[in-house]
Amino acid sequence: MRKYADVFNKKDFLWGSGTAAYQCEGAWDIDGKGEGEWDYFNHYSVLNINHEDGDDASDFYHRYKEDLNLMAEGGQNTYRFSISWARILPNGTGEVNQQGIDFYNDVINYCLEKGIEPNATLFHYDLPLTLAAQGGWLNNQITDHFNEYAKICFKEFGDRVKIWSTINEPRYYSYCTNMVGNYPPNRHIDIQSYFQYQYNLMLASAKAIHSFKEMGIDGIIGIVHDNGNVEVDPISENKEELFKVADFFYNRMILVPALEGKLPDELDEMKQKFNFMIYHSENDKEIFSKGIGDYLGLNLYNRQYVKHWEAGETEIFHNNKGAGSTSLEGIRVKGLFESSFDKKVRRNKWGREVNPRVMYTALLEIKERYGNPLVMITENGHGIYETPDANGYVEDDERIEIFKEFLDYMLKAKAEGVNVKGYYHWSTMDLYSWINGYAKRYGLVRVDFDNNFKRIPKKSYYWYKDFINQYYQSHS
Repeated sequence: MRKYADVFNKKDFLWGSGTAAYQCEGAWDIDGKGEGEWDYFNHYSVLNINHEDGDDASDFYHRYKEDLNLMAEGGQNTYRFSISWARILPNGTGEVNQQGIDFYNDVINYCLEKGIEPNATLFHYDLPLTLAAQGGWLNNQITDHFNEYAKICFKEFGDRVKIWSTINEPRYYSYCTNMVGNYPPNRHIDIQSYFQYQYNLMLASAKAIHSFKEMGIDGIIGIVHDNGNVEVDPISENKEELFKVADFFYNRMILVPALEGKLPDELDEMKQKFNFMIYHSENDKEIFSKGIGDYLGLNLYNRQYVKHWEAGETEIFHNNKGAGSTSLEGIRVKGLFESSFDKKVRRNKWGREVNPRVMYTALLEIKERYGNPLVMITENGHGIYETPDANGYVEDDERIEIFKEFLDYMLKAKAEGVNVKGYYHWSTMDLYSWINGYAKRYGLVRVDFDNNFKRIPKKSYYWYKDFINQYYQSHS
């Protein structure tokens, strides 16, 4: 039987790429899968502004062998994917769908056949519709439902999957569902729900991590946090207080429970500042204390650059229209802080900073403030519009340039003692980019959505293959 100890036996680092179930699988209503919240939203909501859905997505459900073959041929030795909760439990609880179990068994077994280490995420935004209709992550009973779902996955797949994460980006997921309002159930500037979501998500994660340990599963488990590395604009007043408030908003409700097994010490103070309350679950101190992860996954794209609040009501700045909008990504929280926009830093077509240096500063901050935990870069990439040549080949030089900068900064942090052991480029192939649809491309492999989902490796795929080969040659 495989052991976690074997994962790094002959290599000091894992190199791969990642996807998420709703974004790539398709097959939304076959083989016993239940309806998910995103299925319902994309089919019926007027807030699906780009009128795209994940019904077919990248058709990974039928083409996973082709995708994993390409990964192996590209020198990648690990694959981060998520499990669709509604494919395992069509109603979120109750009867298990054996066809869903069979599908993920097939994916995991083929990963191992190709020498690819599977890294499984239990929840990546796609809640079963039945649970969403019961209040979703605002109903604290969901924490027990999630734990039961997790235990099924551990039992079915834990003999072969040695790297697990409970939840993808609980902070950013909470932000999009409750502050931006672009993800279902589309609440807008609801600070109460924003923090309650994070509490319930972290409680669910802690319960699942405790179950993982109790079941004696061989492997490591953690949570995946979107990097919210806070930097304060030098023009700001009260910089220390400003950092503390913004860091709580972006990071502390995730990192402190995940790495220290408790709620942040400053929680009561921040309840006053942000004007919210938490509905606590019974025995939550004990639950959090038993739910410390073995590692931290970091999805790392940008920093959070802030300054003191100047004027105006709380407002969210977000761009899901790409080149069709001039909006820059950011926020203003009345009386507390607001985003600062650094004109010296480039931005992508969706208004987000492109600043590879933050790979280094974020990793150093995690090391210095949180005891240098084991870290995996579970997502990092660059979304762009792409124009293929007559053969469907994409020369994505812009992606390669930024890709290289990010990797150089990550390896610099590693050389300075950060305990980072894996990197997953986002994404393995082109896929559905949530509200942005399919025009925003992230993949190392082009998917021709108009030509039977044909796969065509991009220039970045070959560049990454060479980079991985050179890394192992220099570290052998």
